[in-house]
Amino acid sequence: MGVTTDSQRRQAAEWPFADYLWTALSRSAPGFGGRKGGLLPGWSLFGPPFALGEQVALESKSNQRHCHAVVCQAAATTDGSLDGEGISTQLVRSLDEAANEVRVEPRKMARVIPSSDKRVLVMADTLMYRRMAKTQVGHMDAALEIGCAFGDCTRILACHAGTVVGVDVAQDIVEESRRRHPHCRFEWLDCFEEPERFRELWAELRGRGALKIFVDVGGDRAAADVCKVLTALGAVCRDNPELEPALVVVKSRELADAAEAVTCSSDGGIVDMSGWWSACAAPPPARSALQEKRKHSRARKAMWNHQGSDPKFFVDRERWRVVHEQIALRKEEQRREMLRCAFEQWSDVADGDARSDEGPCSGGVGVFVRRLISRWFGPEEVHS
Repeated sequence: MGVTTDSQRRQAAEWPFADYLWTALSRSAPGFGGRKGGLLPGWSLFGPPFALGEQVALESKSNQRHCHAVVCQAAATTDGSLDGEGISTQLVRSLDEAANEVRVEPRKMARVIPSSDKRVLVMADTLMYRRMAKTQVGHMDAALEIGCAFGDCTRILACHAGTVVGVDVAQDIVEESRRRHPHCRFEWLDCFEEPERFRELWAELRGRGALKIFVDVGGDRAAADVCKVLTALGAVCRDNPELEPALVVVKSRELADAAEAVTCSSDGGIVDMSGWWSACAAPPPARSALQEKRKHSRARKAMWNHQGSDPKFFVDRERWRVVHEQIALRKEEQRREMLRCAFEQWSDVADGDARSDEGPCSGGVGVFVRRLISRWFGPEEVHS
């Protein structure tokens, strides 16, 4: 199950959370779960069978409806079908004040990873990331989301955890998140620039329950950048073991893709942590100017698509259109000025050569050069 060896622990400086089980859900076997109880990719760690006393999350049709429960009956078969006693459901007791006992199909329950089983879960897509927020956080937990963006996942966490804080490095995004989700708490904070403030926030949340950290600093962000963030998080609790989180959830396509090339256990546990982390933390090759331009274009398009229904979007788009027009006009003026200087230099040479009947612009050549540049600029600019 991806357990680190003693020799690996001695090399703990190579990667953060060295005592945790790093799990790539993309390498995990499918399991039964979800609203319809079907097979879900990478879900074997959370699917049936469930043992007596295990904590589970009951499936509901809303990400905002919370229901954790404890299994009160022995596990059914792996696929949730009838067992030897003809039971197709399991008896569970809800963990709310009502403590109701109900029978639920195992296929429609999800295992809640115990706080003692410390893990770092790595996934590639938003759907799985939000499914973790929905199932793995309870009312006795505190949650911290690094890279909350516009607060959509923070809102889901707020429906399940006792205390939730979302942080982001962009002030305008944090302000927009507060406007969209006024009942949630968002902080404008950079863990690299303000380590002491970040540590204080971490300690505050840890004091309110088992801390579960969600990291989404851009699903398509370079793996090395995500590793830097994880290293900063690991540094917080390396010298303060009492601040260790119970669970770390990371959304990163590149980290998940890198796990495809290393040895993993059946439940997705990364066995070769040293090789995997070294490959992920290595700085990527520098992008060309064209690649950077395409990257920013995709990011801008994605932002516009996301904010298309927001009235503020149209104001921002018009502002950017004006800015781009001003930049294009300034570039055109610079180009014309450069050509005007070139024309003046060629004109002086042509006039001198025409008078001396010598040089590259003597005679008819000088007239040709003047006509060529006149056509390039227009006669009104040539004689100005």
